[in-house]
Amino acid sequence: MLRDRFARRRLIAFVVLLTMSVGLIAISDSGPVSELRSGVRFAVTPVQDTLGEGTRSVTSVVGAITEVDLLRRENDELSLEVDRLSDQLAVMDSLQAENKKLKKLFEVKDDLATRSSPVKTVAAGVASRQFTQFEREITLDRGTESNIRKDAPVLSEGGALMGRVIDAGEGWADVRLISDPASLVVGWVKRSKATGEIEGRMSSPLAMTNIKRTDGISEKDRVVTYGVNLGGGFRSVFPAGIPVGRVLEIIDDAGSTVKTALIQPEADLEHIEYVLVQSNFKAPKKSGDSSSE
Repeated sequence: MLRDRFARRRLIAFVVLLTMSVGLIAISDSGPVSELRSGVRFAVTPVQDTLGEGTRSVTSVVGAITEVDLLRRENDELSLEVDRLSDQLAVMDSLQAENKKLKKLFEVKDDLATRSSPVKTVAAGVASRQFTQFEREITLDRGTESNIRKDAPVLSEGGALMGRVIDAGEGWADVRLISDPASLVVGWVKRSKATGEIEGRMSSPLAMTNIKRTDGISEKDRVVTYGVNLGGGFRSVFPAGIPVGRVLEIIDDAGSTVKTALIQPEADLEHIEYVLVQSNFKAPKKSGDSSSE
């Protein structure tokens, strides 16, 4: 009897569930259910979109940070490469400029050696400078081992007069520049044959003094070494014809028998790096003041 009652309950439950299923199927496409479904979807969509945007934003931020870090590393590497290439370019420019100077130096050296009265020279570098308010001297990196002797003329890489050796030893030579106040060079204007004494004035233009007032001399005239017997047993220590500079200005005092010319040196006396020193130099016999040049 109990068994029959249990079987009846199961049958009733099955029929009820079947009836509800059929009913739900029947009303699933009805208007109210569709509206309910749309309402739920409308309510949920912003939340889904917000969650989706948040996920995409987080992903984008992480990706941007990674990309910025990568770009920063690449930029640092490129900066190092640019610095390295800039250093190499600066070295190449410096070597090119130095090669031009040396080429010019040896062209002058060859020209001097092939003249009718050959002038043998040796190239030397400037090891140090002694530029004070009282003197203008340089020290070379070659000396007596290269036949550099006291009083030997010293020329710039362009062949212009720079000064003369005042002392020398093994591996060194001291040079007094023509801008030194103790320097004195007898100059000659080839165009007019005017002569005068060229005195050093430190970093200012040289002064060619004691020019006869009747001697012609003009601005831009080229002045060279006289290099001839000056009389009284005195002879210039410099060979004739070495370029010294060009006339900048004439100072003419109407009440004087002489005049002065300011001379711009052809050699860069302040920044010279290489020089030519006459190695076959023989000091001329002279009398009077031994400091004269």
